[in-house]
Amino acid sequence: MAKLIIPLTAFILPMKKQGKMRLVKMTLNNWIMIHGMKAGRIIANKRKHQIQAKIIPLVDQGIIDGLAPIDKHTKFHFSWYFPDRRTDLDNWTFTHKFIFDAFQASSVRGQVFMPNDNLNFVVATYDDFMGVDKNNPTVEINWEN
Repeated sequence: MAKLIIPLTAFILPMKKQGKMRLVKMTLNNWIMIHGMKAGRIIANKRKHQIQAKIIPLVDQGIIDGLAPIDKHTKFHFSWYFPDRRTDLDNWTFTHKFIFDAFQASSVRGQVFMPNDNLNFVVATYDDFMGVDKNNPTVEINWEN
């Protein structure tokens, strides 16, 4: 079973909210809010790329450290350690999208980490809330064929 750990800070971005710059968790509720804004699709695309830019180096380092590319028919298990209990699990699990897109964009020495995130490659996702870790909120991703 392979494993990768991503800090939840990868999904926190500076954003203007209520007239002030704040650090905002890019969860489903905030994603929906962005799409309701003028030029929302453009802003959302920028946010997605900002998050991917934080995840891709972690994946690339994993490849360098011996993490094998993801094969077809893979089942993913996400273990979530939140900084607090203020955001529901279903809002955080929306970030699978950013994670899988970063997996597809990661490559080392011409070897792509995950060729696609369609149903040929991702056949199951499982999510577990593991508790609160104020000092080190993360998502641990395990997978197997």
